Amino acid sequence: MELMIVIGIIAILMRLTFSVMYGLTTQAESEATAATIRKIDGVLQQRIDAFNRAFKGARADAAANIVRLKLAQQNIHGVRDEVIEILAKKRSFRFEFPQRMAERYIEEHATTSPKVPGMADSVFIAIAAPYARDQLIAEGTPNPTDAQVLGRVTSNWAKHDNATESAELLYFALTAAASYGVGAVDNDRFNEREVADTDEDGLPEFIDAWGQPLRFYRWPTRLIDMNPPTPFQPDLTDPADPTDVRAIGGLHRETAGLLIRGLSPPPLTLPNGALPRDLLLTDPDDPVGRLYSELERLNGTNGKPVFAKEFNETNYHTPDTWHTPLVISAGADEELGLLEPTDDSGGNFGNLAQLKSSVGSVRDSFTDNITNRNRSAGARR
Repeated sequence: MELMIVIGIIAILMRLTFSVMYGLTTQAESEATAATIRKIDGVLQQRIDAFNRAFKGARADAAANIVRLKLAQQNIHGVRDEVIEILAKKRSFRFEFPQRMAERYIEEHATTSPKVPGMADSVFIAIAAPYARDQLIAEGTPNPTDAQVLGRVTSNWAKHDNATESAELLYFALTAAASYGVGAVDNDRFNEREVADTDEDGLPEFIDAWGQPLRFYRWPTRLIDMNPPTPFQPDLTDPADPTDVRAIGGLHRETAGLLIRGLSPPPLTLPNGALPRDLLLTDPDDPVGRLYSELERLNGTNGKPVFAKEFNETNYHTPDTWHTPLVISAGADEELGLLEPTDDSGGNFGNLAQLKSSVGSVRDSFTDNITNRNRSAGARR
């Protein structure tokens, strides 16, 4: 009997020790992931600030001309110049900070054939080819030919997992793409516990402390406004058009706030009875709503073109909605709670951080998620 009691006590102590050690390990991994995301966010903000400073003059004019050509190809004419300027900046921003390979691939290969189908040449040259060359050298081929490198990149790319794509492209954007005058990222800025090629496709991605790829959402507007009209097409003949009477509910605001801290509170009624505009229904790139106004004006009625063929949620983001880049780890349980950034099939808007399921059933999965926008909690949840 005494022996049984001792064994029982030892078992209880072992369980308690395991629980404590597991908690300490999880906390350490969370802290390490938060530190990685803070570093990524710092470089990302530098690049974004540099992009904003550089996007003017000849660069802005050239981008606007590309947008005019793109609109003309879709038979969209008569778009106001100030709208084209806003759209041109968004289009250029999408190219410089892609979260889906297609966003660079389509732009680069409108008139040329890619070296590797499905991969943008800029990614091939800057990341995939050097990676493949190093592989071949390590395997005993001291001077790989271009054909050998191309063959290795192609075989690597065949292993590509879409879940890693946004993290791979974020790594590319921060370490190998245009810097707009910002200094290059030091080779030792990120270590092997922060960068890995988890799917062995030849493109390194940012990872969390659990070895899982981070996710990057450039314009997470579906996390902010979870149920906008689809498609987002104003109807001038309907005074109750849902695109004109949008509102963000308290539960939705609270849920988004789990991942993005510091969201503006809901508007309060003024003494004269007026209700100010909800700041979460304001595009920071277009605070007066010129893009939405153009959607209303060029809506296909009376022979007008349809501006929404270009400016829509698949190509850009939800109109008149606040946004900020989001880098996120799914945490210890690997439950992200959001659709993958590449999931835009079947009416999904994973590219805009759409929830995987309803608000009520998805909130628990956010509790251990770690993002760059939980600043008041030290970039962790």
